[in-house]
Amino acid sequence: MTNPSPTNASPTLATHPSERMRCGTLVYTKAGLFTLFGWLLWGDFCFTLMETIWPTIMPLVLKSEGAPNLLIAFTITTIPNLMNFVMNPIISTASDRYRSKRGRRIPFLRWATPFVTLFLILLGFSQNIGRSLHGALVPWFSDLSPTVVILSTITVLIICFRFFELFIGTVFWYLFNDVVPQAFMGRFLGLFRAIGSLAGALFNFFLFQYAESHTSILFFGVATLYGTAFTLLTWKIKEGNYPPPAPVVKTSIFSWIRIFVKQCLSHAIYRRLFVYTAIFSFSGAIGAFSIFMAQSIGLSLLQIGQVAGVSAFVSTLLMYPMGVLVDRFHPLRVILVAKILVCLAMSAQFVFLFYEFAPATAFWVYAAVVAVAIPMGAADTAASLPMLMQIFPKDKFGQFCSANAMFSCVGIIVGGLLAGGFLDILKNFFGPESMYYYRFVPVWQFVFMFFGIIALLRVIQEWKSLGGQTSYTPPDPT
Repeated sequence: MTNPSPTNASPTLATHPSERMRCGTLVYTKAGLFTLFGWLLWGDFCFTLMETIWPTIMPLVLKSEGAPNLLIAFTITTIPNLMNFVMNPIISTASDRYRSKRGRRIPFLRWATPFVTLFLILLGFSQNIGRSLHGALVPWFSDLSPTVVILSTITVLIICFRFFELFIGTVFWYLFNDVVPQAFMGRFLGLFRAIGSLAGALFNFFLFQYAESHTSILFFGVATLYGTAFTLLTWKIKEGNYPPPAPVVKTSIFSWIRIFVKQCLSHAIYRRLFVYTAIFSFSGAIGAFSIFMAQSIGLSLLQIGQVAGVSAFVSTLLMYPMGVLVDRFHPLRVILVAKILVCLAMSAQFVFLFYEFAPATAFWVYAAVVAVAIPMGAADTAASLPMLMQIFPKDKFGQFCSANAMFSCVGIIVGGLLAGGFLDILKNFFGPESMYYYRFVPVWQFVFMFFGIIALLRVIQEWKSLGGQTSYTPPDPT
């Protein structure tokens, strides 16, 4: 089979280019590599906006409609991650085995993009849609509560959006491993994380303050930008040729599940990494309530957005240097140091449990605590995907990433429900009119981060026993 001639690659091997410019059957010129990076980074910018807007704004929308904390956690964390748990391994394994003229990843992105765009727009109008539905149903169900209809509408639209978004959120990450030369992966991922942080910075600094007053406009604008960008990306980026997948032995679904589980849990380093992922996901599941924690100390949406925006902008500047750091040291080492320091920085927020600052003072104290955590958060972000790329087997990367995502989902599902219930219990203790109980959010995160660090140390211990930085090779899962 001849090599493809994608727009971002040179068409032949006649010039004998360096192996550094090769990824599978794709061979890049400098201009082609620059073009590839440009499209992927622009896609990441729009992808990040799409992934940021709905879990950031929808908790505010749900709370404005009277939803309790447990329901907010169930809608924002439990349902989406339960769907991820079920769908991720199916999508990942299917994309690993799929073959077409357009590759094995691009078709999934192209097919799902229009639906993601549509349901993201509808989410922005979900309150209006819910009120209209209530008005239409009242003649037949006179006792029907408008709150129930609106919250149900939001939940249904989140489910529809999440179904199609999972195809994007799962496969987009795998595309990098198939089209970016390994020699440039650390730098690319550093830029990738930087662009994502920049998108978050712009959203938080300029747009988040309008989260409650211009919800529909924000969702419509982000959805349109994302839909246009990904439609173009799926036409401009080309994948190479892949060897045919191993023949599928006809078997029952239960046998397939057994093989999937047996392979993914085949070695101690994989099992330990999954445990680490689940614990840190459990710790972060309470993050949906971080906005309310900031509001409890007197911050406005404008101030919250300013702190988050500046934080993300500084992270943008740090991402590329952190990518170089990851290339020089091992991502496992970088992540360990970052996690320990982030955990310590998280404990600094305990100050709000004991002191009631004036709003102006609270803003600067909160900003200072966030500022301390920025470099460690940037290092953690820059090292996360390279860590998976180095530990998991390349030929089954999608499968192992999906298993990792499943453990993450378990942590988020269980953690989200328990965190929501935990906050509702505290609400009953401190009184329904008080928001003080949200100040226990960092306590939850700190406690379970500590256990996650212990799990990470066990991953590093096993990694060293398998050769460490000099000679580690992913254990054969078969």
